[in-house]
Amino acid sequence: MLRLAHAEGVVNLPSISEHLDVGKSTAHRLVTTLLAENFLQRNPAKPTDFIVGPALLEIGATALRKADIRRHARRPMERLCDQLGETVSLVILEGNSTRVVDGVESKQAIRVGLRTGVVLPANATAAGKLLLAHLPDKSLPELFPQGLPALTGATKATWPDLRQQLAQIRQDGFAYSNAESEPALNGLAVPVRDHTGEIVAAVAIAAPHFRLPLHTARVKSKFLRDTSIAITRALGGG
Repeated sequence: MLRLAHAEGVVNLPSISEHLDVGKSTAHRLVTTLLAENFLQRNPAKPTDFIVGPALLEIGATALRKADIRRHARRPMERLCDQLGETVSLVILEGNSTRVVDGVESKQAIRVGLRTGVVLPANATAAGKLLLAHLPDKSLPELFPQGLPALTGATKATWPDLRQQLAQIRQDGFAYSNAESEPALNGLAVPVRDHTGEIVAAVAIAAPHFRLPLHTARVKSKFLRDTSIAITRALGGG
């Protein structure tokens, strides 16, 4: 039905009923639900017709933004991978988790594999903590109604520990993880902003712990920042 609304621009109860092969009462109940969730809205020019609502438009806009970021991030990520020799990932926040949406895998014999599509708790990764650090502090407990999950003994799984690290991330401008998602795996992440200055993703590297101790991560964070700036410029930002 939503595809029909997209394709036709305007739909009404008879067309919905015919398209779904259901009775008009069933079509009416479906429309009532979609109106309540803002997936449909009444056509101002003719209230008996319906058009695509703001919720569906936002889903489409979000998908387009993600595709746009991936396209513009590809070359900068390839350069970063060549510079540092580590696996590079483009990561977004989904609720209280992170998802790797694209990346470039290291060519080193001992490396962290590319994990496109992988979802992990945000508090257990460098990219996730980076993105959480730029959310309003009071909203964080709402994201984790069941509490903070722990993937390893090093995961920041208490609010005092996590909040302390988020404050440090805001001060440093980068996030670092030390065996927090997997033993012997470290990560480093910086924010990616779009043309409006909004943080829309994180660019991150992951490496075996012996190649990415904290003092090395501080040095390498400059390369990630340069990559982030290049992506932002490709997205039309300054």
